[in-house]
Amino acid sequence: MPDVLSGIFLREGLDRFFADLPVGSFSGVVGDNREVFMDRLEKPCWPAGRRCAVSITFDDALPVHHELAGPALEARGMRGTFYLHIAMAPCSDPMPWRALAARGHELGNHSLFHPCRRKAAHRAWLDKAFDLRRYEPTRFQQEVRVANAFLKLIDGLGERTYAYTCYDTHLGRWPNKTAISGLIRSDFVAARGGRTDQAVNVSRDLDMMNLGCFQADGLSLAALADAIHLTRDRGDWLILVFHGIGSGTHDLFVEPSTLNGLLDHLATQNEIWVAPVVEIAKWVRAASH
Repeated sequence: MPDVLSGIFLREGLDRFFADLPVGSFSGVVGDNREVFMDRLEKPCWPAGRRCAVSITFDDALPVHHELAGPALEARGMRGTFYLHIAMAPCSDPMPWRALAARGHELGNHSLFHPCRRKAAHRAWLDKAFDLRRYEPTRFQQEVRVANAFLKLIDGLGERTYAYTCYDTHLGRWPNKTAISGLIRSDFVAARGGRTDQAVNVSRDLDMMNLGCFQADGLSLAALADAIHLTRDRGDWLILVFHGIGSGTHDLFVEPSTLNGLLDHLATQNEIWVAPVVEIAKWVRAASH
């Protein structure tokens, strides 16, 4: 059997194992379909025997996050990640965010000014000064590090994760575009990266600086529950992204009843590990060494 560093890499190890077997080795047991066999095996070993992991994240430092989302998570024994861009509320009123962090939530870095690639009509709101196509790598790194320093003044912590703004993974213009993942590797435990609307398949070659995420805004409770059940069945890590909670809180939002229903559902799922991105990312890193 190939070397497998932890239970979470069981499937990867078995893939290599089966690849070396002659066709038909398991005929009469599972036929020649190794996927059928492996799907019947116990799923990856997350902590305490959980079958999958879920991180609930909120973007853009909205008042509704510390007023509603944080308490809603806490009421069910859960903690989330709140990605703050510093030019918004944290700069003028850091105290609610300090209190949120003191209760066990992660304050993640969502940049200093929330720069994005200003290339589509729906991003006409973006000031040209903060167009990622105009950014040089040094400027981007400096702004991210200033944001990190500000967040440390709020929560006193030196480890956190980053969330790509607008899900944009590069700065600059072609042919000189630069991947953000390479610019932040020394500054963060991990980064929530491009939008994939899929769970993260944790494997040896996973890029911790570009973790795929699932946008939850506007979805029904049934759709979110389906995503969670699929994640559980596959033993993956689902990173959900929320912005506003209720009409008028953000152009992208979920209904309060949907968020509460989701949290109620997760609270009944003992096989699911719900934790901030930084906590799960640190565990994945430790499990892979």
